[in-house]
Amino acid sequence: MTQDAEKDIIIGLECHVQLDTESKLFCGCPTTADEPNSACCEVCLGFPGSRPVLNKKALDYALKVSMALNCEINKEFFFSRKTYFYPDMSKNFQITQYEIPVGKNGYLTLSSGKKIKIERVHIEEDPAALVHESGMVMSKQTLVDYNRSGVPLVEIVTAPDMQSPQEARDFLDQLTTVLQYLGVFDEKDGTLKIDSNLSIKGNERVEVKNVTGKKGVEKALAFEAVRQKGVILKGETISRETRAFNEQTFTTRALRSKETEADYGYIFEPDLPAFELGEKYLNSIKQGLPELHDAKAKRFVQQYSLDEYTAGVLSRNSSLGGIFEEAVKSVDVGLAAKFLTRELLGILNYNNLSFEATEIKVEELVGLMQMLEKGDVSEKNAKQALIKYILEGVSPSKFIEEQGLKKDLDETGLQKAIETVLDENRPAVADFKKGEEKSLHFLVGKVMQATKGKADARDIQKKLKEKIEAE
Repeated sequence: MTQDAEKDIIIGLECHVQLDTESKLFCGCPTTADEPNSACCEVCLGFPGSRPVLNKKALDYALKVSMALNCEINKEFFFSRKTYFYPDMSKNFQITQYEIPVGKNGYLTLSSGKKIKIERVHIEEDPAALVHESGMVMSKQTLVDYNRSGVPLVEIVTAPDMQSPQEARDFLDQLTTVLQYLGVFDEKDGTLKIDSNLSIKGNERVEVKNVTGKKGVEKALAFEAVRQKGVILKGETISRETRAFNEQTFTTRALRSKETEADYGYIFEPDLPAFELGEKYLNSIKQGLPELHDAKAKRFVQQYSLDEYTAGVLSRNSSLGGIFEEAVKSVDVGLAAKFLTRELLGILNYNNLSFEATEIKVEELVGLMQMLEKGDVSEKNAKQALIKYILEGVSPSKFIEEQGLKKDLDETGLQKAIETVLDENRPAVADFKKGEEKSLHFLVGKVMQATKGKADARDIQKKLKEKIEAE
């Protein structure tokens, strides 16, 4: 899609973040359970006479999110009932915030520097999960698991400030980084569902409901932008509707006409009081906020003289930034930055792993970097040890010791290996003398193989050149 075409696209997001609490929003039921419908009670099922009680930790987390997103905090607020009749809400209403959210009028900055306005941050309970079963007696059957009913969510609603699917993806990248730093969202087991709203300037808005994953949101919006432009080119009218996203085909399909706010019949939640937040409480939440990634990246540039790109990569994940700061206490800054951003992240990305999915110990990584800095192990073997550690949990020092990869090769042993390789690969030597650089790389590889990677590749290359030129 061209930049001119993107100028007509208007995108806003509604991000539903599952807060990482042990109990639900208005009752003591756990937020996780092994068996369906085993973690629910009269409160989360909405039995007559049951009374909800607000989970303070959920409120703490919602305030952290609001403050991190530069929102104004509403010191007084209340909850509302959002009425709708779907099987995933047994009491036929959802407790949420409508009139007064926890936070409002904030912003989040994209990697480009563009600020996306945050209209509101509010707290609400999650509905139950609909489980679509197959292979049962009935050809089509849907079950309901109420374990999820009442799980605390914070909804982050943006202004329609994004103009491309790529900007929406960038927004979600920035948002998940903030959430990870705050420690309010479990990326491994928590859910992040996005309602994406897209329109073409001058036409009706279409909502794509409950898309999970940043890639899914980008794909859904890309399809929807093309679909809507196609409708307009045909001279047809875009309907205001809610659509579903198919993750296999990357397409959307119509679900129903889009409801208006009036359809939900919001009323004040009578079983909960109005809340008033004191200055002392708000200050304690504010003081507990961590240094976020943007501030950390700027500090890394100033404190460690890193370039902006490297500082940004290191600060993108709080765990990575923490490992870096621990490493530079005993290892050269440049070596630590290069090792973490190139080798460690390269292995994680190649294997589609995250820090949260691996058990990385700082001392193991720092120990490996120290060996590399002292010259006790080559870059090649250090990388092999790191791969073994990330994928199988084998200690780098143990792997290097057991495989005999420590740099204990003396000068005589290296010269002997070089002479052997040159004698056995005369055609490659001749090709290098003719100016073919690839032949030198081939010879370096052969020496590395003969020495089990115990020698430094740059040193081998230098000695090979000297030896060939002396012939």
